[in-house]
Amino acid sequence: MFLGLAMTAIPDSAAAAPKARLVHCGDATCLRISGRRPHAAVVVRIAGQPLVVEGNRSWRATVLLATARDWASVHDGTLTVTLDDARTGGESTEIVVLPPGALGERRELASLIVSAY
Repeated sequence: MFLGLAMTAIPDSAAAAPKARLVHCGDATCLRISGRRPHAAVVVRIAGQPLVVEGNRSWRATVLLATARDWASVHDGTLTVTLDDARTGGESTEIVVLPPGALGERRELASLIVSAY
C-alpha cells in the first residue's frame, strides 16, 4: 500500500513551496498567493476550495483578505494549499505562512527585513 501512495504523489521537485503577500486590489486589501505546479492542468485548492489561478506552471491567485482569513488556520496563521493532479491521481499539500498581521492580530517581530524589488 505504501508503494502505491508513493507512486501517486506529486514529486517535491515538481512544485516549489507557495508564498503569500499582501497587495492592494482597488480599495481593498488582498492576499496574493503564488507557487509552482508540474503543469497547467493541476488544480490548486486552498483549504479545500478550488482556486482560479493565472499562469501555467508558475501560478498566482489574488483573493480578498477577508476570504483568506476565512480559509486560514487561526491558531498558526497559515493556509493549506493542495495541488491535485487528475492525470496521475497525485496530490501534494503545502503550508503557506501568511504575512504578519494578515489575520488582524498584532505580533511582535524579532526582526523585519525590507527589500526593494
